[in-house]
Amino acid sequence: MAGLLVQTAQFEVDRWTPASRTPGVAEISRTAKYLTESLGYTPDNPWALEGVGALDLAKMRASRIPRQAHAAARDAHARFRKALLQRPTSPFLWANLALTKLYLDEIDDELLTALRHADELGPWEPSVQQTTLFVGLAVWRDLDPALRQVLARTVERGASRNANKMFEIVKSYTRFDLICAIEKYQAIAAADCGKAAETAKSAKSAKPAAPTNKGYRQ
Repeated sequence: MAGLLVQTAQFEVDRWTPASRTPGVAEISRTAKYLTESLGYTPDNPWALEGVGALDLAKMRASRIPRQAHAAARDAHARFRKALLQRPTSPFLWANLALTKLYLDEIDDELLTALRHADELGPWEPSVQQTTLFVGLAVWRDLDPALRQVLARTVERGASRNANKMFEIVKSYTRFDLICAIEKYQAIAAADCGKAAETAKSAKSAKPAAPTNKGYRQ
C-alpha cells in the first residue's frame, strides 16, 4: 500500500512536469495526501519522504509569505536528511539537500558536502547537474578551488545532454567564462560570449594607469 500510494503521487507529479508549470495549491495538497498516507504505513519510506520534501519546495516557491516559505524550506530539509538515512547513495537527495540549504541561507559544510556527494554519485544525471550548478554558482565565493573545478566539469558534461538548461543557469549568473571555451555551447552561447568578451576588453582598456612614484623624494 505504501508503494502504491507513492506511485499514485508520482502520477500526479508527472502531469505537471511536461507542461513545466507550477502546480496549484489543490494539486499539491492532493499529492501530499497520498504521500502522507504512504508514510502512515512506512514512516521511514525514503521515496515518500523525498516526495514530500519536493512538495515542501513547491509550497515554498508558491508562498508569498516569507515566514511560511522559510518553514516549508525547513520542512523539506528535514525530509531530505531523513530520507538520506535510508538512501545515502541517492544523488537526487544530496542535490535537493544542497538546494534547501541555499534557500535557508545556510552556507556551511553541510551544503558543500551535499554538492560533492551529488556530483560524485550522479555526474551524468541532468537534474542533478542543473541543481548543483544552480546552487554552486550561488555560493561560488564560498567554494574551494577543488569544488570550483567540480562545477566546471559539471558544466562540460552538461553540454552533452542538456546544454540549453545549463546555459540558462550560467546566463542567469552571467558566468559565461565557464562555457565560452566549450565547443558544444558555441551554437547557443556565441552571441553572449561575444558580448562578454567585448565588455571585458572595454573594461580593460578603460582601466586607469597605476600612479607612479617618479620624482617622489623620500
